[in-house]
Amino acid sequence: MILRERRLQAPADDGRSATAPGVPPVDHAAGAGAGDDAPRAVGPIRTAEHALTLLPGMEAVLGSIFRDVDRAERCVDIETYIYRDDLLGRSFADVMGRAAARGVRARLLYDPLGSHETDAPFFHDLRRRGVEVRAYRPVAVALGRGGLLPRDHSRVIVIDDVAYTGGAAWGDEWLPERRGGEGWHDVCLRVEGPCVGDFADLFEQRWREADGDDGGLRDVATGRKYPDLELVADTPDDNARVYARYREAIRRSRERVWMENAYFFPPSGMLEDLVDAARRGVDVQVILPGATDLPIIQRAARAEHAAWLDRGFKLFEYQRDHMHSKFALVDGDWCTIGTFNANPSSLTAVNEVNLFVFDPAFVARVADLFARDRAGSRPVTREALAARPLLDKAADWLAHGALSVLDALVKHPRTDARGGGI
Repeated sequence: MILRERRLQAPADDGRSATAPGVPPVDHAAGAGAGDDAPRAVGPIRTAEHALTLLPGMEAVLGSIFRDVDRAERCVDIETYIYRDDLLGRSFADVMGRAAARGVRARLLYDPLGSHETDAPFFHDLRRRGVEVRAYRPVAVALGRGGLLPRDHSRVIVIDDVAYTGGAAWGDEWLPERRGGEGWHDVCLRVEGPCVGDFADLFEQRWREADGDDGGLRDVATGRKYPDLELVADTPDDNARVYARYREAIRRSRERVWMENAYFFPPSGMLEDLVDAARRGVDVQVILPGATDLPIIQRAARAEHAAWLDRGFKLFEYQRDHMHSKFALVDGDWCTIGTFNANPSSLTAVNEVNLFVFDPAFVARVADLFARDRAGSRPVTREALAARPLLDKAADWLAHGALSVLDALVKHPRTDARGGGI
């Protein structure tokens, strides 16, 4: 009964009533050459202190990153959870190797758990080509300091005077199908301006943490340093700053809360905030994955879909391809893009990084992307939920029970504490 009170629940049958593969885009133009239905990047939005480019799909993401690495003069720093020895991984290794050969400092920081399928010789070869490579808290290092967690789920890219973050990583899952990959849908953000220095400092912090040389893990947040955005990166502790920023925005929402999240099973505090928002008339919409590589999270969420619909949520399942994106917008003046998965594991197990943007023009562009993705989605209805086989419903509730136990153990942070500067 305790878990039933923590989560919004409904009975299991509650729905009864109603070019060559592996190479980057040839002309390196973000989105150029993609199919007619592929989202295209457009020019940057100039905010108070930055230039922000929304990269609405992997053609745009890869085109932009490969172009910037090809013209890099000083540094190429890559922090990622997943790096695979496959078409995309080898293609980008070639680009990093060429950068190192012309004197650019090239560094790769990867998580050995997320990249466990990649054998050591691949990284040894990168080192031979001049790329500095570190594993983030290898098992021996992590266990020697008290435990395997946290893992580094962050994605931070710094290339000279630009930075990136978002959900994409380096594996064929993210390579477009026409280039021999699996065509996952993801969204990233390119940043120019003073916050690039904060991205660089964040990378240095995690680079030092990788071998345990920094004396402990540390959250990073730029706070009110800039009027147009905030960079937040956290470790799994009681602060959970990224999560707290989400909750602050949802609590103050007046018009809309639109979220697109690949692994959506919101911790109970966030769920309460979303229910409260819908109750006061806020348009709460969530785009969920139609296909997923983590079915336990999808199943746990489906066990609550009917209850969410009852409380005013509008739910959609993405149909175009495999959705891996993680972004959200609130009203007309707040949006975020990053790595945060809206489920308890993001609070308990991993480092995350998100950029929060407060510029209305950029928020409008993100809203357009959400509307496009919604058009490629199928509405979740009570009739469809009711028609699911009984065995599927039973599996949903087993998954729900497992994740609810984890959610019950999460310490939900206060939403009034803002992080200090880097």
